[in-house]
Amino acid sequence: MTKAFDGIRVVDFSQVLAGPFAAGQLALLGADVIKVEQPGVGDQMRTMMANEEQAALKLSPAFLGINTNKRAITVDLKNPGAKDVMHRLLKDADVVIQNFKAGVLDRLGYGYDAVAAIKPDIIYCSISGYGQQGPMAGKAAYDGAIQAASGMMSITGTPDSGPLRVGYMPVDISTGITASYAIASALFRRSRTGEGQNLDVAMLDSAMTMLNPVISNYLNGNVIPERLGNASPTYQGSADTWPTKDGHVQMTVITDKMTKKFCDAVGRPEWMAEARFATDQGRVDHQAELFDVIGAVFATEPTSHWLQILGDAGIPIAPVHSVPQLMDFPQLEHRGVLMTMAAPAGMEGEITVPGAGFHASNGEPTANTAAPTLGQHTDEVLAEIGYNATEIKALREKGIV
Repeated sequence: MTKAFDGIRVVDFSQVLAGPFAAGQLALLGADVIKVEQPGVGDQMRTMMANEEQAALKLSPAFLGINTNKRAITVDLKNPGAKDVMHRLLKDADVVIQNFKAGVLDRLGYGYDAVAAIKPDIIYCSISGYGQQGPMAGKAAYDGAIQAASGMMSITGTPDSGPLRVGYMPVDISTGITASYAIASALFRRSRTGEGQNLDVAMLDSAMTMLNPVISNYLNGNVIPERLGNASPTYQGSADTWPTKDGHVQMTVITDKMTKKFCDAVGRPEWMAEARFATDQGRVDHQAELFDVIGAVFATEPTSHWLQILGDAGIPIAPVHSVPQLMDFPQLEHRGVLMTMAAPAGMEGEITVPGAGFHASNGEPTANTAAPTLGQHTDEVLAEIGYNATEIKALREKGIV
């Protein structure tokens, strides 16, 4: 079955998370992604958040999760002898992804202008913290720094906690999604115009798009956001997170119609006769009081009870899962978002990683092969771009690959 990016070759210079995630999303849809890494070192993510055994193999669990379906080669880009290797590789490429600091690849001879001279219709995507131009261009940035700079941390937490980081890497992941979307749009444009594009994707910009409602509310409504903990930005006391007899649930009830359904479902229809329940303003004015009243009800039964009766009533409610609990969530298995495949060389058995966040009736995104070991496909790719066995041996002896 033909996938969206079958026949598209991506040269992926990126490392850590945002760039590799973008390339990985394209690989799930059929792109031939060739990951270019420094000999002996490789992507930083290969050893980050890894135990001793995983670090020795340079196959951390996080690396495994975002590099499926890729092929890996090692090339010393600082070696003058790498020029011929990269010229051959890039002349057949459709997309380049890189997330070096602004200007680094230009100095090495692999910036957009240099690559476009080799392949005029190239789609060249640069990913950085703050963009390729401007006063912050070239400044180092990881996810946490952009969570801070974007204002995301300032609205995360409680009034007493101070600013908090989100518990995962939302900026990296959203930047990867932004980059893959930008690349897909550029490939579509090229199919109509024949023209390549130079794409500049910034983590700060991506964070701003995630904060769109918050930023717009400030710019157009002069509303300065606060740290609300688990409460809703609507300030309604019926939208929050509560403990149950055996866990926690998150519920969002923010309309009069929905509130009536909730009151009926929990056996308190008389609450709708009270101003604090019956209107939006009432639910705002009595936020803390409402939270406590609802909490007293939720505490009387286990989570499963509330999921059943409120779910059946059409109320948006969900359990607060731990990650281990999530693995037993029936909907997860039904959706098939977790993909299992043979483990890479050096590891035994199988690995399971998240795939794409959507299904397609034709050309389904799939993870067929595990993330590659460092340099696993170097000889294979070199042979594809015209080197014979003697030449490949020479490249190795000279430390080029």
